[in-house]
Amino acid sequence: MVQVDPRACKECGYCTAVCSRDVFAPAAYFNERGYKPMLAAYPERCTGCGQCFYICPDFAISIDEPDKGLGV
Repeated sequence: MVQVDPRACKECGYCTAVCSRDVFAPAAYFNERGYKPMLAAYPERCTGCGQCFYICPDFAISIDEPDKGLGV
């Protein structure tokens, strides 16, 4: 599942530019640094490709591997 740290995000919009699944949307509030952070508004759409993770200049995005139920 993809997550965005709203405290670190500076609303550059790179994540929305590379995401073909429309996972991200701007927040309706400003963070303490004065930016409207991007949020993972639709994390269920994420396929875990990692493009947003690698393009984020603020290191604000994390992607957890989904539980595949393998019991490992």
